Amino acid sequence: MKKYLITLVVAATAVVHAQAADLASQLLGYWTLDAAQTTKVAERANREIDGLKLMFMEKKMVYEFQKDQMIIHVASPDKVPAMPYTVKAVDEKAKSLTLDLGGEKEMKIRLDKGKMAHNDPDDGWMIYNPMSKEDFAKFAKAAETAKGKVTPEPEGGKKAPAAKKLEDVSKQPIPDEPAAGKIHGKEFKVEKATLDNNKLELWQGGGESKFDTKEFEIMNLGNGALDGKRFSVKRDQDEIGPTICMSYKKEGEEYRGAENYLNGFSMKLEFGTAKDGKIPGKLHLRLPDEERSFVIGTFEAEIK
Repeated sequence: MKKYLITLVVAATAVVHAQAADLASQLLGYWTLDAAQTTKVAERANREIDGLKLMFMEKKMVYEFQKDQMIIHVASPDKVPAMPYTVKAVDEKAKSLTLDLGGEKEMKIRLDKGKMAHNDPDDGWMIYNPMSKEDFAKFAKAAETAKGKVTPEPEGGKKAPAAKKLEDVSKQPIPDEPAAGKIHGKEFKVEKATLDNNKLELWQGGGESKFDTKEFEIMNLGNGALDGKRFSVKRDQDEIGPTICMSYKKEGEEYRGAENYLNGFSMKLEFGTAKDGKIPGKLHLRLPDEERSFVIGTFEAEIK
């Protein structure tokens, strides 16, 4: 079962305040996303939120709070190394904890009328409901049973040959050719690129509809201007850095699926100088899925 879970560890500070311990004790147990309430909170804040992402999180993710650590269980075959967090601040009056994600990013967790509110750096406040041990056991069993469904099957129903070892592209040169690649063996061509709050999205299909396009999304690129910045990620790198979301729609299905990679991939990303609301860049990304999805080449992203 462990190979189908992504584990995210929240490490407490060396000196644990009594207030933090009290709040953490109230958080102990399992929590699931309340997509409906999260959507209402986003609407009240006049903030857009990805409905497909919410659907995935509600059905395939469970938060578990233990003593001095938090684990995120995901019904996915992708195994990602643990990512450390530290408790940065405690507000007993507001019943909240501020967690340091490393660098300049923070995450707040708050209790409100039996629900947990989690402030995501990218999506804002998200609402979670408590989950019983019995319901979590059902979730875990379903995740284990569905292992053959969450990974796309190769064409013809035949088992694909064993994938080669993921190559390290962090020091390889990037060709001056329009960015293209493959998503689970299917051709992928960058037809539109956007940069929104330092989140780079590379689309096939124009990016107008999130229901009929393929996409690579690169997040956690830090704060401030990206002019001239370079990112190099090795496949065995453990420290917090850029994260990847690969989206696609399987034939015959209404909605796109999404796979998230916090680690285990190899990437080289370079940005040029922004001009007239656009910024050029080069990318070589290799993911550890069975088909070794990838994208390589140049792009010009519209800055939103």
